[in-house]
Amino acid sequence: MDLPKFHNPPKIISATFHINTPMFAAGSNQKQAELTPTTFKGVMRFWWRALNWSRIRLSCDNKEIALKKLHDEESKLFGSTADDNKNRGGQGYCLINILKLEESAQPNTWNYNGNQSGLNYLLGQGLYHFRDNLTRDALMAGYSFTINFTVDNKAYQQVVDTLRVIGLLGGFGSRSRHGLGSVTLTNLYQIDTVTNQSDPINFETEASLALKELLEIYQCRKNSELPPLSAFYQDTRIDIVSITNKNSLDLLNIIGEEAQLYRSYGRNNKVNGETAERNFAEDHDFTLNLFTTTTNAIPHPKRVIFGLPHNYFYSGDTTQGHRANVDSTTGRRASPLVQHVHKNENQYQLIQCLLKGEFLPSNAKIKIAARKAHQSEKVSVSPNIDWTVITSFMNRNQFQNKETI
Repeated sequence: MDLPKFHNPPKIISATFHINTPMFAAGSNQKQAELTPTTFKGVMRFWWRALNWSRIRLSCDNKEIALKKLHDEESKLFGSTADDNKNRGGQGYCLINILKLEESAQPNTWNYNGNQSGLNYLLGQGLYHFRDNLTRDALMAGYSFTINFTVDNKAYQQVVDTLRVIGLLGGFGSRSRHGLGSVTLTNLYQIDTVTNQSDPINFETEASLALKELLEIYQCRKNSELPPLSAFYQDTRIDIVSITNKNSLDLLNIIGEEAQLYRSYGRNNKVNGETAERNFAEDHDFTLNLFTTTTNAIPHPKRVIFGLPHNYFYSGDTTQGHRANVDSTTGRRASPLVQHVHKNENQYQLIQCLLKGEFLPSNAKIKIAARKAHQSEKVSVSPNIDWTVITSFMNRNQFQNKETI
């Protein structure tokens, strides 16, 4: 029996991504390295929102209407679940058929001995411990994976553009905003549902031209209002930094060393053998002063802009193992600075993107909990966000040779 001919049959899109840096992605077993369709779709949703917010906001009278429209369009594209308002949910216009790692990459968990201090800093205590080394498995860099979608015609271009922006700025898994799990889009095909023939989808591969094109198509530079979420708008800053390296891990180590020098107070006035810059001495002193009558010069650590929560531990004799935790009353806040290690032919380069947005909801507070010996102190204060803390990092000498979009 012949199947009916659809007036507008869906398209099949096949995308291949190169894994540039180790990827700490996982499925149900958090210890086992795995990139799942669910993880991929979550990243797609994030970058779709970032790309489409300004387009939608410019078409709406106010932010509240725009947020509802953004949510509605996202649900239609990627699907939604039933909710308390009796919305039935259902599949979206974009369905993932298969996600496959290249066969030569099996098994391909990353072995790392902790010999790069900057990389250790980026991994943090959650993924690396000086005594136990890596605490989780990671997919190795240097391999590729392919993902196939069935896409309704009306969503075709948005899916293609979302895949493009992921290949320019995106990554998967833990610490993806710090360059780990970075990927580059290398091939894009449309597959005929009848003949199974693959036709290449042309896309700009030069990062600067591609990003400029996408920002223009989605009217990002026409929106001057600070977004309520991480999204492109008029003041979004993207730096394509000219430092390159044939080894992506060496480049990632440079990024980590710069971050550690910039952010760390140091020990004995040293950070990795170099003189500590102590750019945030006030942050260092802040939680100690919670136990004294000294008036703090700042309401909370300035470095909260790099994301929450973050912890302090003072191990000197005078502090008696003083610990402090800085968080928000609404939970985790990811860093607005996205660092991406991009594959440019046979070399890797750094792309940094500052995705400004409302840092916390209007009623949220910064909460600080500190403990010293048998004393404890808790305070909650209104956020006082200083974006220059991040832009000063982006302007460091190591990153001076760059193109800013």
